[in-house]
This record gives sequence, C-alpha cells and structure tokens, in this order.
Amino acid sequence: MLAFAMALAAASSPPPLTDVQAQQLRCVAVLAIVAGEQQRRTAAASSLPPLVRQGARFAQVVGDGLVKDTGRTQEQVRDLILQQVATVQKDAGKTAELPIAGAESCVPMMNTLAPPLPPPSTIECAGLLKLAADDVHKREGMSKTAMDLMTIAALVEDRARTELRAAGKSEAEGDRELTLAREAIAADPKSAPDMEACVELARP
Repeated sequence: MLAFAMALAAASSPPPLTDVQAQQLRCVAVLAIVAGEQQRRTAAASSLPPLVRQGARFAQVVGDGLVKDTGRTQEQVRDLILQQVATVQKDAGKTAELPIAGAESCVPMMNTLAPPLPPPSTIECAGLLKLAADDVHKREGMSKTAMDLMTIAALVEDRARTELRAAGKSEAEGDRELTLAREAIAADPKSAPDMEACVELARP
C-alpha cells in the first residue's frame, strides 16, 4: 500500500526542469527585475534595451511552454518564476546589485523566443496618445500629466498628418485614417503600440 501511494505521488509530480527550461526560467526572473528598475528610471538598467513589454511577452512564451511541456498549472509556473526572482535577489546579496550582466546574456534568448515587435507607425501612435490624453483629461481635468500628454499627442498627430500629406492623402483622408487608428485601439487595447516608443516619436 505504501509503495502504491509513493508510486501514485511520483506519477502526479511534474517532471524536473531541463537545463534549458531552468535557464529560460532564470532569464524570465532576471529580465523582470531589470525591467522593473527601468520603470523606476534606474540609471544602471537604462544600458539595456526597453524590457518591460518584450520581457512580458518572453515570460508568457516561457510560461506557456512550461505549462505545456511539464504539465504544471499556470499557478505552479507563476510560483516557480517568483521563486526564481527571490533567488536572483538573494544572490545579489546585501549590495542588491542589479543583474545587468545576466540580463545582457538573456537578451538573445528573449529575442529568439519573443522577437521585438516592429516599430509602431506614427498614425498608430497618434491614435494611442490621443486616447491616453483624453482618458487622463476626463479623470484629472487639466492636470500637468494631462497637459503633457495632450502636447505629446498633438506633436505626434502633426507628424502623422505630415506623413499622410506626403503620401498624397487629402485632409479628409488623413482625418479618416487617424480616426480609424483610434477606434481600432479603443476596440482592442491589446493591439495598442508601445507607449514609450510612441512618446519617443514626439522628441525633436
């Protein structure tokens, strides 16, 4: 009876991770830590390309692969990632030094499994920024954030209109394309381009 119970427990336990899976899991944790510091504008993290959005897609790909290949649940995979984050932070010791070198070595793997998305078009960015500015304005009125977003949105929309005119579009056709871009993002927010990449378009 004991032997049967032990055999049953072994059969229900997920298999140990392969070396490749373990490395992917560690990279998810390392990149998540550095991505978090990029959001906090930590100088050391800025030496790497933007990781927040692509890193999240990489984590999704790795997580889905572990669920499929090991039979683990999404909750179990999430726990593995959190454990790995804790391990990386513990390895950093009291200095809490960012794992920049580790992140750099993980970027090629991320680029292979979750390649960077193509840069967003100016028209898509104009739509996203206009929606964002309108949303903040509704919630906060003419706050500094709202005014900043409105300014950025206007700059990017002006660039989009310039591109549309250069492509031979009339003013009415340009209005229609900009409206369609906004409506598409509003209908499917997941299709929205990266906000940071769009904000960069407003820079001189």
